[in-house]
Amino acid sequence: MTSFFEVHEKCIGKEKMHQLKNSRIAIVGLGGLGCSVAMGLTRLGIHNLVLADNDHIERSNVARQILFTKSHIGASKVQTAKDALVEIFDDLNITCIQDYITTQNGINILKSADIIVDCTDNYMARYAISKTCESISKPMIFGGVQGFEGQVGVFNYKNSKPFHHIFPNINSLLKVENCEASGVLPFVVQTIANYQVIECYKIICNENNTLNNQLLCINTLSNKSRILKLE
Repeated sequence: MTSFFEVHEKCIGKEKMHQLKNSRIAIVGLGGLGCSVAMGLTRLGIHNLVLADNDHIERSNVARQILFTKSHIGASKVQTAKDALVEIFDDLNITCIQDYITTQNGINILKSADIIVDCTDNYMARYAISKTCESISKPMIFGGVQGFEGQVGVFNYKNSKPFHHIFPNINSLLKVENCEASGVLPFVVQTIANYQVIECYKIICNENNTLNNQLLCINTLSNKSRILKLE
């Protein structure tokens, strides 16, 4: 019987597939980004996931959040996401955290992960994740979407600065609307989520050219992108 990941192995080899399988990734926020990241990591070959979110599925979520259908409205996001993922591969090790990440609980929830993927849509949560990553010395992969644009960056990795050090003025960031307030389309969410998965792959497999202390900004309508170097 052929492996599910036979084609992957032809591309990157068995050693890197072993590294992927044995890594543990925490995804904070199971909205549009989080669902797509969880799907992408699972199909990449990541077997160990922590899913953290305290929300339940609403009607307006279904069009963007690819692990959910209309039959799931009202259900827990993390549990429904887990159920969908184990339908793909039943040997996954998934821990569900029905809670929001704060500076009080973040260390206990995230310390077992190798990488934390920030898929939240508000800056209070991002700051809590960033401060936790700094405390436990784990990389944070940021993703943000708004309208037709998105951003991806890697923080607290290989001696780079944490997110909250580079963006210390939370009051100004809080004025920025989240994706639901400004609107966003599924292809924007999936594009940015895919880049977050790529950054996970590069960190796990020790590839070069991670977006370390950089912000990749993508406009999906104009097909233009740029990388901002952050100080």
